Amino acid sequence: MKQANQKIWCVSSVLTLILTLLVSLTHAQPVLPSIPNGTLTSFPLDFQLYPRVITPDANPDVAVVTIAGTINNTVPYTSLQVRVYRDNTAPGPGYTYSQISTINSALTYNGFGIANFSITHNLIAELNDHKYELYGFLGGNFTLLADAEQVVAGDAFIIQGQSNALAEYLPIRDMPADEPNNHFVRVYGSSDNRGYAESPSDWNVGNRLASYQADYNTGMWGMRFAKELATANNVPVAILNGGYGSDIPYFRKNFSAQQDGAGDGSNNYSRLLRRANESGLRTSIRGILWWQGESDIINVQLNPLLESTAKNTYINEFTGLHSEWESDYPALVKTFMFQVRMGCNIYPGQSSINATIPIIQAQLEIANANSDIEIISTQNLNHVYEGTWYCHYRYGNTGYQYIANRMTTLVRQELYGLPEQTNTRSFYPTGIDFTGTNLNGAPNQITIELSNLADTYSILTDPLGTQITSVFRVEGPSSYTITSVTINGFSVVFNFNNPSNTIPTGLSYHGRDAYNAPSIVNSGGLGLLGFSLPITPGSLPIDPLSLTVSRSGVANTLRWKVESNERFDQFIVERGETRNSFKQIYDMYGTGQDGNIQYDFTDNKPNTTVSHYRIRAIQQDGRELYSQVVTVNNRLNSVKEFRVYPNPVAGSANATINMNEAALATINLHDASGRLLSSRKLQLQKGNNQFSMGELLDYNPGTYIVRVVTPTETQQIRVVKAK
Repeated sequence: MKQANQKIWCVSSVLTLILTLLVSLTHAQPVLPSIPNGTLTSFPLDFQLYPRVITPDANPDVAVVTIAGTINNTVPYTSLQVRVYRDNTAPGPGYTYSQISTINSALTYNGFGIANFSITHNLIAELNDHKYELYGFLGGNFTLLADAEQVVAGDAFIIQGQSNALAEYLPIRDMPADEPNNHFVRVYGSSDNRGYAESPSDWNVGNRLASYQADYNTGMWGMRFAKELATANNVPVAILNGGYGSDIPYFRKNFSAQQDGAGDGSNNYSRLLRRANESGLRTSIRGILWWQGESDIINVQLNPLLESTAKNTYINEFTGLHSEWESDYPALVKTFMFQVRMGCNIYPGQSSINATIPIIQAQLEIANANSDIEIISTQNLNHVYEGTWYCHYRYGNTGYQYIANRMTTLVRQELYGLPEQTNTRSFYPTGIDFTGTNLNGAPNQITIELSNLADTYSILTDPLGTQITSVFRVEGPSSYTITSVTINGFSVVFNFNNPSNTIPTGLSYHGRDAYNAPSIVNSGGLGLLGFSLPITPGSLPIDPLSLTVSRSGVANTLRWKVESNERFDQFIVERGETRNSFKQIYDMYGTGQDGNIQYDFTDNKPNTTVSHYRIRAIQQDGRELYSQVVTVNNRLNSVKEFRVYPNPVAGSANATINMNEAALATINLHDASGRLLSSRKLQLQKGNNQFSMGELLDYNPGTYIVRVVTPTETQQIRVVKAK
């Protein structure tokens, strides 16, 4: 039996050797240290990052370092010893190592004089280098067989995409000398597109200024991101950058194998996957940062016939690519997508709006449809003019450095448990409606609501004079000119001329090339994401039901007034978490009375955060009529107290509003039937606000309603005007 086992072992060893030779002929492999009278099959490499195993109860988290191989009895060592050292200088390399661990392993030789060994060590993830030494012990003496320095444990990320993902050094995109490569950012190989032979099969400190055809490229913002993440979490970071300047099919797994002169059957996907496998990181990649789409815009610009299919093509290609990533990188938690913008045009000084819109809308829809994809805006970054186009960015606080800082915050929130804060995420419209008409009854105002309800928004103006109205476009059968853009809380109002009295079909935000303004930004400096939104056919320029919502405690009270009440059979109250998805929560039959009737309903269990309400009214002839959508932010109750005094009103009328936060408010005065008598806007400050309600004195004695509308709620008070 022993001889049979030895024969099996021999055959197995020969087969292993043949397979190893075949693989090595295909592409380079990591070169392990050579040891006398033995072979290493697993051993740390200089600068290597081992992926840590993150578990809820592990403190600190560790990576498992395995030292394995065979020893023959040419020199009959009786045991092996692994010594582990830790750099005493923190943070950063000091190379004053102190020994922290000694692991001994006895050797047992088989009939062929071969001893197999495998020794493991738990390496703590920290901003310190470690050194490993392997010794053979014989006759009271230790002989050094192999060693490796500057070994760390940490986390791994992939940066993928085209030239802005590479973010390589050019003099025009300056990175200051005082922002050096960081020692605890590690890279295995490079993103060289010429094939396996051109890419080194070893580890080193990342290089912020290397091109994709140089070794250990991270790109400028990749280095900054990894450095900031490592510093914040006290954990080293590995970056595998696979970027190359091409359109989206190039990055797919099934892309044509022969490309870029590689001549080795590889493509971009397989080269990146090979690096992930050889480095031992493939099953530990935590996030992929994707910045690509400029080439796709150029393709559409070159061929306008692609405009109608560009969005769906991009969605289908990226969805397939993302599925391939999820299959090959099983630890992938989140993909972070940079939304591209105009600028990489092929004609000097020009950009194509029609070519840009399908790609940016595709990226927005991808992110909104996938909870594991987070999108980030680039609209507030400053482009660099590069002779014929605007495409890339300087390094500073309106370029790559800024984007790296924002990505660090976002990744820490998504993957490291940092509490989510306001004004740290990109935002986009969640609803769109007509909200005004001209004298001919045609729409002349559109309002959108932004996704991050707790953020504070403003318009970043352009010192060169470009107007915010020029970066948006009202879509439809006619030509519309936007005359003003204003912000009211989390709503943005667009007024436009409609000389043909037609019905627009949507609104788009294409942004601009070159500069970071004009744009809509939150107080954290993040810009509005580009979009192209249709206006649903059911959206009406006016609200025939005069729906209002007031908040009292945890409940929301809906009130709507119906003219010609006898025409209506039924009213259905609908509520949604977004403005595009409604569910019925209550229905009632009409009273049947003639004239104007007011109806009420109280929602005692609104959504946790935001409730969008509308009324669906069914007429006797079966036709349906919708109210406008009214949004209530249940989490943000801006008005603490609202009262009018004295009440009843006699010779004077005053109001006081106590606000949790500053807000722009609209003060409406209605008569008892709900008819609007007057309206004005007030900028209310946090705390107590007092102002006159003198407009009440202009009307006859009777009952009136004073309504306060803020970006988060509507409140009202019934006031009596005395004789």
